[in-house]
Amino acid sequence: MLNLKLIEYNFVDKLILYFKAKVMKQLLLSVCLFSIGSFAQTVTVLNVSANELAYSSYNGKIYATLPSINGSNGNSIGIINPNTLTVESTVPIGSEPTVIAISNDGQTLYCGFSGTSTVRKFDVTTNTASTQFPLGSDSFLGPFYAEDLEVMPNNSNTIAVARRNVGYSPKHEGVGIYDNGIVRPTTSQDHTGSNQIEFVDAGQLVGFNNETTEFGFRRLTITAAGVSETSVVNSIVSGFGLKFSTYGNKAFFSNGAVVDFNFAPYVAGTFSGVSGPGVYDTYTNLVAYGSYDLNGVLAFKRYNPDSYLLTTNLPITQATGDVRSIITCGNGCYAFSTSTNKIVIIKYALGVAEQELKEALQVYPNPTSSTINLEFPDSFAITKTTITNTLGQVVMNTDATKDIDVSSLSSGTYFITVATDKGSATKRFIKN
Repeated sequence: MLNLKLIEYNFVDKLILYFKAKVMKQLLLSVCLFSIGSFAQTVTVLNVSANELAYSSYNGKIYATLPSINGSNGNSIGIINPNTLTVESTVPIGSEPTVIAISNDGQTLYCGFSGTSTVRKFDVTTNTASTQFPLGSDSFLGPFYAEDLEVMPNNSNTIAVARRNVGYSPKHEGVGIYDNGIVRPTTSQDHTGSNQIEFVDAGQLVGFNNETTEFGFRRLTITAAGVSETSVVNSIVSGFGLKFSTYGNKAFFSNGAVVDFNFAPYVAGTFSGVSGPGVYDTYTNLVAYGSYDLNGVLAFKRYNPDSYLLTTNLPITQATGDVRSIITCGNGCYAFSTSTNKIVIIKYALGVAEQELKEALQVYPNPTSSTINLEFPDSFAITKTTITNTLGQVVMNTDATKDIDVSSLSSGTYFITVATDKGSATKRFIKN
């Protein structure tokens, strides 16, 4: 167990009464309005330096890459319990871990490094580091390092790696597909390519060049031979160092731009006033950002992905700096790491009825090959049931409450969200 100082802050949104100017001023001296809405939230700050974070749906834990600056607990994977808000343990992983990616069943992690030109596999079920493999090299440019990496959907033994060199510009060394540590023969081009990548499905990636003024948004096709670029749209979004995440057929960039890539990519809208990484939250159907300004002032923000309007603006006064990575960590839970050696965890309290639904909802049989059944209290009236895959793509909508036929779905992991008159809840199931 790490001996870490934990600072916990509780905030409750208050309803501001508009009577007289003096009264309002007095209220504002004692109450901070942190978010649009009336939700109670807890902000907890861990004094831990982490590069990137990942959340495992398998065991409900947060996994963090901890660099050597953490001292005796550095160069490791940190395992954080978002319920107890503590770092439960650390597992040595390698020299200066940076990027991290997790399989869609939450059982397998991969970690890249800045201190070694390798990627290492990590078994979440046993919390042990396992296979480590090199990423290749160039006779002139030297060894390749992982700039970004992603696990192939429904295949925890295959990853895509955006590779980089050290000391040369541009640093991009192509994207490679690695099966059990062995790279497929065909890799995408180097120099100008996809510094940031995300899987669309097992046969396709999207990528972005955040290194040169070409700023190309790319599609890459995956075959048994490897991966190759199939299209590029230049300067659709501009900005050095931009990152993006995806949900469905949309890419959410760290400058607030939203790119729809269902067909020909285009900017579908912009979340204003945001600078920092974002992630789509399937629980609230909002896009959450860890935002920061030039002075390192932090805020947690959420936006409606359809109207592009701000719905939550929570100032984070207990930490400063740039935001490195943000994740969702269960219903109403978020976490992000900062450049000032902090991990911020934000938890929103569920309503009584919604908490009851979350605890009572049962999905069975699980795994299933044909149908699933829902069991929930009679006091809830279902308004809609949605099934999504691990990439956030909606694969089924229904108002059925029993014997939902899922035989047409491919084998893999899915999430079923039940919306009711008193809130919603999401459960994971496996289709055989």
